Amino acid sequence: METMPWEEMQKLQLEKLKKQVKYCYDNSYFYRRKIEQAGIKKGTIGSFDEFRRIPPTDKDEHKESQAISRKTSGHSYGEFVCAPLEKVIEISSTSGTSGEPTFYLSTLHDINVTNELWARAYWRAGIRPGDTVLHAFGMSMVAVGPPVIQALKVMGARPVPVGAEGGTTRILEMAEMTKPSAMITTPALAEYLIEKAPEIIKKEVGRLGIKRIVCTGAPGAGLPDVRKKIEEAYGCKLYDSIGGGWGAMYISCDSEEYQGMHSVSDDYHIWYDLVDSNTKELLALTDGVRGEGIYTVLEWESAPPLRYAMKDVLQFETSPCPCGLPGFRLRVLGRADDMIIIKGVNVYPTAIKNVVNSFFPGTTGELRVVLGAPGPLVNPPLKLKIEYGEGTKSEEIERLKKELEETMHSKLKFRPYIVMLPPNSLQRAAGPASKGILIEKAYDNKKNQGK
Repeated sequence: METMPWEEMQKLQLEKLKKQVKYCYDNSYFYRRKIEQAGIKKGTIGSFDEFRRIPPTDKDEHKESQAISRKTSGHSYGEFVCAPLEKVIEISSTSGTSGEPTFYLSTLHDINVTNELWARAYWRAGIRPGDTVLHAFGMSMVAVGPPVIQALKVMGARPVPVGAEGGTTRILEMAEMTKPSAMITTPALAEYLIEKAPEIIKKEVGRLGIKRIVCTGAPGAGLPDVRKKIEEAYGCKLYDSIGGGWGAMYISCDSEEYQGMHSVSDDYHIWYDLVDSNTKELLALTDGVRGEGIYTVLEWESAPPLRYAMKDVLQFETSPCPCGLPGFRLRVLGRADDMIIIKGVNVYPTAIKNVVNSFFPGTTGELRVVLGAPGPLVNPPLKLKIEYGEGTKSEEIERLKKELEETMHSKLKFRPYIVMLPPNSLQRAAGPASKGILIEKAYDNKKNQGK
C-alpha cells in the first residue's frame, strides 16, 4: 500500500470513498443533510469531483452537533456517529481547554486501522519489535495516549507508559532505568527535558542512549533550528509526524534536510483537498502550494470525518524526495486560527519560534507572542517576550535583541518589539498538554483584572 503507484491508489481511494459516503448517508442524519445539499441522490457518488460538492464541516459544527446529540440521543458524541454505540469501544478527546472537548470514537475495526498506521510510521522511524520505547505524551483520553501504547504492543515493541502526567522527574528517571532506544513525545517536552536533565539526573540527555525521537501533537520537529537543537542534544534522529487517529498518518523520512512528512496511509484517507484560507476555493496541488486541509476518512465505522476542515495550514510538496520514497509530502505551517497579519504580512507563531531557536544557546528557545487584541490583524509592532540563554552576559543582551529584530525583519518581513527575559521566566509546557505555549493573550488578562 505504501509504494502503490498513484494511479492505482486513486482507483482504490475512489472505490472506498463511494462506500464511505453511502455509509455516512445511511447512518447519520447530519451527513444525509449535507450530502443531499450537494444534490447527491441516495448518497451515491461517481467521481471525486461529485464528492467535493459536499459542503465541508468544521469543529464549530462538530461541537454544535455534540450539543444536539445530548438532547436528541442522550450522548455527547455528536450527530456524526454512524455505528451503533455498543460497537464503540474507545473514546478519546481534545483537552477542552477552550471550552467543551471534541470527542473521537473508535470501533474494534477502527482501532485495528489505527494500530496498522502507527506501526507503518514507527517502522519508518526505525522502531522494531523488541525495542523499548519511552512514552512521554499525555495519557488522559488523548489520541496519542493509550491508543499509541496499544499500537506499540501490537507491533511487538515494548512501551514504557510514563506519560507526560508523570512529570519531568519521573520521565527522566524512567529513561535512566529502562534504557529506551526511542522516545515519543511533543517537541516542546523534548526541548524541556534538555533543560531539566542536568538538574534532575545530573547528566545531559545525550547520555540517555535515546537514538530516535518521534514527535507529534504540535509543529516544531519540522522547524530546522528546533530539529538541530533536539538532534544535537540527544544525539538522535528526530522524526516529525501527524495523524494516527481517523485513518491518517504522516511521518518524515531519513533525509538529512527536512523534506516534509510522507503519507503512509493513502489507502485509508484523503487529505489532499486544499482550500484557500480566505476564499475557501479548491487549490490545485502544485509543488509548494499552501492552504487549509479538508480531510476525509475512507474506511471508518464509528464517527467518520467527511470533508472535515481541520484548520491546519499545510504546504504540499510534489517534487521527488531525495530519500526515494514515492508520493507527495506535507508540511504543517500552523493553525489557521493562530495566523496573525502585520501590515499585510501573514505570520505564524511557529515561524517566529524557529528564528528564536536559531539563536540557541544565546536564547533558551522559549518565547511568547503577546497579543493586545484578538487576531488575526495586529496593530504593529508585534510584542515578543524572549528568554536569553544561560550565561549570557548583560552587555550581550542588547546586541542579541537587535540581532533578533533584524533577523525577524529579514526572514519574516516584520519588525517586532522585543522584551528580553532571564532564563526560566516563562512557564514551560511540561504537563499533559505539553504542546508548547507560544501565544499570550494580554487582552484576556485585562478582562480578568477588570472582573
